[in-house]
Amino acid sequence: MINIGKWFNRMFIPSQKNLWKPHIFRPKNLFGLAVILLVIKFVVFSWLVYSPKTSNFAVITSSELIGLTNQARAEQGLEPLAVSSKLTEAAEKKARDMVNQNYFAHTSPDGLSPWYWVTKAGYKYITAGENLAKDFGESEYVHQAWMNSSSHRANILNKNFRDIGIAVIRGEINGRETTVAVQFFGKIAATKTVAVNVPATVETEQIVKPDANKIEIPAVVPNIQGEEIELLKGSEILKERGVINMVTQESKNVFDVLINSSETWTQKFYMLVLGLISLILILSIFVNVRVQYPKMILMVVIFIILIAAITSFNGGALLNKGIDII
Repeated sequence: MINIGKWFNRMFIPSQKNLWKPHIFRPKNLFGLAVILLVIKFVVFSWLVYSPKTSNFAVITSSELIGLTNQARAEQGLEPLAVSSKLTEAAEKKARDMVNQNYFAHTSPDGLSPWYWVTKAGYKYITAGENLAKDFGESEYVHQAWMNSSSHRANILNKNFRDIGIAVIRGEINGRETTVAVQFFGKIAATKTVAVNVPATVETEQIVKPDANKIEIPAVVPNIQGEEIELLKGSEILKERGVINMVTQESKNVFDVLINSSETWTQKFYMLVLGLISLILILSIFVNVRVQYPKMILMVVIFIILIAAITSFNGGALLNKGIDII
């Protein structure tokens, strides 16, 4: 039966029993460790490539983009946006139309503006905005791309917007498989309160309470046309309205969590391995300075450089290098 304590000491601790040469530094052990680390990195990178094609990728990405948007607004002291089912429906239909008609633009080949989809979904807006993106694999990268653009950032941080709807789908545009994101913002028309007098001839059982003798009549919604942000100014329409902030929580299974956090945890794991190997090397050099193994030291240094290079490789950044936004 293997004595764990003795095995650990011989494997990692330089001492007279292992001739001041920890067994982890044996060529076959270093080679095996390097292979394991490379395989882990390859598997993680494969997950990042595969994740945009999974069924839950779009749901998770949409939820994350909403969270990132509201986080950016909170940092600027702005109210969070409420999730609108109508704007979400509009974003979904616009995204499908882009894939089906093979285009990536605010205006479709048929001449339909973004607001066509918003209106068709039944969202009666007085102000609206649209952000588009494609060729991405992770939420934070596309959000950062939008924030780095002045016009897209203006949409995200527009104090007049109250609602948001996002759709993320996979499809083929210009013969290339890609991920498309449509982000709609908006504010619906306020309502006008009109008092109605109850006729004196109305029977008693039909009379309602005085506080209820009001009819809510929607304000007239103008036909707004534009590319990114359109705002109708009017003292009646621009009155603030109460908004119930909706929070969406999407269920994530273990595989989804691994996909979205794998890159970060891999980096941390590799840094831990590098730290331990470096510490063992330092101990091997200084515990008994009279006994040195130049070839071993050189081999370990090369191993450390190799693993550091693997650690610095960011698969997510590579896959999201060519994000296209408009």
